[in-house]
Amino acid sequence: MNESRIKGAFETMHITKEMDQRILAAVASGQETQKGRPRRRSRRFYHRLALAAAIVLTLFTVFQIPQVATYAESVLKEFTKIFYVQGDEVEMEGKYIRISEDADKRWKKTDGLKEIEKNLNVRLLKYDESYEGENSWDYYAGMIEGDNGPIKEITLTNYYYILGDLKNVDTTVFDSASTVNSITYTSGKIFKTPVSCQIVIKTEAEAEEGEDVEVIPDFDSAEATKYRCKNLGTDVLLYRVDTDGPAAWEQVRVREMTNMVIFYEGIEYHFLGEVSMDTMKEIAENLHY
Repeated sequence: MNESRIKGAFETMHITKEMDQRILAAVASGQETQKGRPRRRSRRFYHRLALAAAIVLTLFTVFQIPQVATYAESVLKEFTKIFYVQGDEVEMEGKYIRISEDADKRWKKTDGLKEIEKNLNVRLLKYDESYEGENSWDYYAGMIEGDNGPIKEITLTNYYYILGDLKNVDTTVFDSASTVNSITYTSGKIFKTPVSCQIVIKTEAEAEEGEDVEVIPDFDSAEATKYRCKNLGTDVLLYRVDTDGPAAWEQVRVREMTNMVIFYEGIEYHFLGEVSMDTMKEIAENLHY
């Protein structure tokens, strides 16, 4: 932007009472969120937040761009999850998402992510070679006050989202949300189990109540690595963990599996299965809207 356009912006600037109130509210909100935080929070986090708020406030005052006010609100509503794996600290950042006011509050099963996207008015990452048969997704909406109030968090789970080269696959599906579907299969060369997918969406209602830093406990036997996903342009956390997997797999043997955690455009994704880390990386590189 050249000097004459900047001068013009100053001369034509008009700050309304409503805009002043929004700026003050954003600053006050930022101050409130700093009270009572866990000791594990890093000073760097505070510094980034304060710097971002200062930049946003300056731009909003000078240029009067409506989109900047929205950005200011989103900056104050980020959250961080800190994963500790064998003593290493890995931070993953997400955002509180604004979902549809008509989002379904029922605990239910549904067939696919596209249907869920319409219900929530959000976009979700997908994998082309996935299994989304009848009632394959569990949909759970947690609310602020038990079964009442606004939705604070939505969890979506598909226990056999990616089947890969598994053979003799057979699923048993139940309509009741409280009854877990099951799957039987024969392991392939690459996929020894299905790869499950769990998606976590934290909403604006959660932002009003929850802490914006959550510490994930240690994984005693895990080997972790951070991978830069070129497809998504973000860091992905992968680690090896000993588990028998979800009950839906009907496993009776603990085995070493790969867990992958992705935060993308504010939403949290978990993938778990007995596959190599390289296979998980390939999955990440093929996710899309």
